[in-house]
Amino acid sequence: MLDLGSDLAAALDPVAFAGRLAFDAETWQQRLLRSTASRVLVRCARQVGKTQTTSFKAVHVALYRSGSLVLIISPSQRQSDEMLLRVKALYRTLGRAKLAKDSGSELVLENGSRIVSLPGTEGTSRGFSGAQLIVLDEASRVEDSIFASVLPMVASDGAIWALSTPWGRRGWFYELHDDVANGWQRHKVTVYESGQYGPHRIAEVKAALGSYVFASDYECEFGDTDSQLFGTEMVRAAFTPAIKPLEFA
Repeated sequence: MLDLGSDLAAALDPVAFAGRLAFDAETWQQRLLRSTASRVLVRCARQVGKTQTTSFKAVHVALYRSGSLVLIISPSQRQSDEMLLRVKALYRTLGRAKLAKDSGSELVLENGSRIVSLPGTEGTSRGFSGAQLIVLDEASRVEDSIFASVLPMVASDGAIWALSTPWGRRGWFYELHDDVANGWQRHKVTVYESGQYGPHRIAEVKAALGSYVFASDYECEFGDTDSQLFGTEMVRAAFTPAIKPLEFA
């Protein structure tokens, strides 16, 4: 249970809030938790702690902004429910008052806040609006049409967090990263920025996966898609300003 002074500090600082639950945030996690940006892209390696970090953010928003709506959206309901389970575990650890509702896909706090897990399907866009925080987990696998339907669901003062490993040079997640002037705040967390990986583990994973998959899933590089006949660099190399294109009369 938090005393009044600690609770005030936790309300003002998500990192302090996480610390009260014995979570020692790494540098990149501190930056992300303290982000006040309304649009956030997180390109991250596997198993660096993004789910835990995002769960702390979701609980913090719901707890200290009464009546808020937090949506967790993944490619499948099962993936979204996994994050919601982490959220529930964190809330119980706080020792707060009994929940108003606790179902498989929804958590309702006594202050009226709701945390809802949803699948990345067309039905997601129906019935929700004014969300204070929308978490798009495994965002590179969320279809473009779903992303477009999610955008109107966020409140004017709310935030969208899109977190994922890359999945080739395709889709809205890649395009938002590629457009550096779009106003989205960017975070990149490779195995080299994560305290979860030491040199031995990095070498072990790279040897097991090979350089192509390792570059995508652990170095967070947007590589070519598996459907391309010619690689992007090969196509670019085929063009040169020294040769003018043919002109037709």
